Amino acid sequence: MRGSRLEIASESNIGRKRSLNEDFHRTLVVSSRMGNLALLAVADGMGGTEAGEWASKLAIEGITEAVRSYAGLIDLGRPVVPLERVMEKAFQLAQRRIRDQSINNPDRKGMGTTLTAILISEWNSRGAIGHIGDSRAYRHSRGKWVQLTQDHSWVAQQVRQGVLSEAEAEAHPWKHMLTQALGLEDIRLDITPFTLSPGEVYVLATDGLYGLVPPEEWELGKDLKATLENWVTKALVRGGNDNITVIAARYR
Repeated sequence: MRGSRLEIASESNIGRKRSLNEDFHRTLVVSSRMGNLALLAVADGMGGTEAGEWASKLAIEGITEAVRSYAGLIDLGRPVVPLERVMEKAFQLAQRRIRDQSINNPDRKGMGTTLTAILISEWNSRGAIGHIGDSRAYRHSRGKWVQLTQDHSWVAQQVRQGVLSEAEAEAHPWKHMLTQALGLEDIRLDITPFTLSPGEVYVLATDGLYGLVPPEEWELGKDLKATLENWVTKALVRGGNDNITVIAARYR
């Protein structure tokens, strides 16, 4: 595999309140004849008992399989297609697998999951974000954090419409109610292309992190792994009331 331009780290913790970790994540760099493809993905499952754990795992395995398949097609000489198209196909595969499991297994009926992923083609510094639910993607550039995704939740929708303030949304009892998730019958994905620049850092996080340690407190160190461990420790000290998962990638 050719040397990657990405420094990647991840951290996941069950937290202090949950008996299962329903978060699932993946970091993958796969080589192709064009260069490296990198996948970063986080999923936060829901559905009770073990259903949420299954949903998030199915989502991550589905999107991983789609990216590996695309790299294989490139090596066979198939045309390179836009990353947005690859991401859409990957999410559709994950959705089919979750729906099939939910329909055919009564114990997993109604299960679902968020899924937020970044796919990067290192040979042309292009990327695509795929998103559904309320896990988030951020970019750190020129000293500032910018949120790259919009939450698919009831309170976020009310904030965008001017019905609720940010403070009201944070305290609202329905703040965890999702309007979109993999596993629902009709879904709407957000897929966004972007271009990378050297020095940028991309972060994917579930609400177990950003709900307790907001981005304005995210300090970046030279060691990404140690940085993420520090963020997760802060979330645990503040209660750790949910599963906590975070991925970071620095582009060189």
